[in-house]
Amino acid sequence: MSINRSARAFSVSTTDRNLTAHAGAVLIRAAAQAVGLGTAIAAHLHLKKRARGLSEAASILAIAEAVALGASCLDDLAIARSDRAQEELRGFAVPAPQTAGSFLRRFTLGHIRQLDKALRAVHLRAFQLLGVTAGDRITLDFDSTYIRSYSSRRQGADATWTKRYTLHPLLCFVSEFSTCLHAKLRRGKAHTANGLGGFVDECLKRVPTGTEIRARFDSGFYSKDLFAKLERKGVTYLCGAVITPRLTSVFRQIPDSCWSPCVDKNEGEVAEFGYRVAKDKVFRRYVVKRIPVSIGEQMEIENGGYHHWVLVTNDHAADAATLESEHRHKAQVESGMRELKENFGLDVLRKHGFMANWTWLLIVASALNLTRWSQLLGSFDEEGGMRAKRLRYRYLNIPALLVRSGRRLVLKLQRGYLLFDRFVAALTRLQSLPLPAG
Repeated sequence: MSINRSARAFSVSTTDRNLTAHAGAVLIRAAAQAVGLGTAIAAHLHLKKRARGLSEAASILAIAEAVALGASCLDDLAIARSDRAQEELRGFAVPAPQTAGSFLRRFTLGHIRQLDKALRAVHLRAFQLLGVTAGDRITLDFDSTYIRSYSSRRQGADATWTKRYTLHPLLCFVSEFSTCLHAKLRRGKAHTANGLGGFVDECLKRVPTGTEIRARFDSGFYSKDLFAKLERKGVTYLCGAVITPRLTSVFRQIPDSCWSPCVDKNEGEVAEFGYRVAKDKVFRRYVVKRIPVSIGEQMEIENGGYHHWVLVTNDHAADAATLESEHRHKAQVESGMRELKENFGLDVLRKHGFMANWTWLLIVASALNLTRWSQLLGSFDEEGGMRAKRLRYRYLNIPALLVRSGRRLVLKLQRGYLLFDRFVAALTRLQSLPLPAG
């Protein structure tokens, strides 16, 4: 079919009417109000010495909202700041890029800890609204990632094996909800497990008391000290093991009759054995998986024609195949980190100061969580698993007109908007949630 008619000619002009391209920001704002983000920040973070201008809570809420809507750097705040309709709905303006930069540079380690304390209260409130109670299972996925820095002069940026100057934060995600429970920035050359003990303690404080916690780690965090800490705290863990010659010599002795097929893979077998790390007195349960080497692939004499993956756990109830499958699904944490980098502007840390970058990391993680909580608490769909890109296209970045009627503000969406009923239902559910005490 050919196109016989060309596009009609048009001209571009401006209007004084109160238009917004981000009508869905009211959903993000309602989710933030439900989990008490602004209230917690106002109660715990004390950064400013004078009362004029935006408060700490207003600044962080406005920046997090802009990032949730698609801003990837401070310069993008100028676009969000020009939205007068959202400013009227919000009650305050988005800070200018220069103001936001000055705000981030004022943070010290003490202020980071204050913000962490506020976010701890927010997460506990979110778990409460999501119906997580004592006895429920929560799975925590721990990982680290390298984030690029454009210059070696950035504080904490080091040259790493990525052949770039990077910083190296620790991250923890809640598998059931795909939310970022905690984030901690470290310098680029920090070891994968550096500071993990304290980070785990902080993460456990953000989970409701009495829940059954299962923690998953990859082999970069393999440490007998970590296992001992988790065992003392009653946390069930699954951690990838570093395959050493001593460990290889042990699972190579497992007879073929002791191997069983994987539960959700077409290939591969699993087995289990007991093993004690050198200079450790505790024998622990190990699960090993093997897959035959493909035809034409390089073989190693030590592996006997198989690829092997090993994990250690203190779960003595589940069978080996189930544990291997559960630990393999820890790879979903990579989706959370990719989401932060691709859709929330965490592909690079641009600030010069280390604490400013750490604050930006926490704000970006909060923006991700707001998009997740708005879906989970607003029940946009049954699955509630939309990525930020699709969520913005369907619900957040939609045009609307803000008018006054009977001394009330009315947000008018386009009549032909196909998801109007879902949008209104989600907003009603979010606004009906009880506000946090205090």
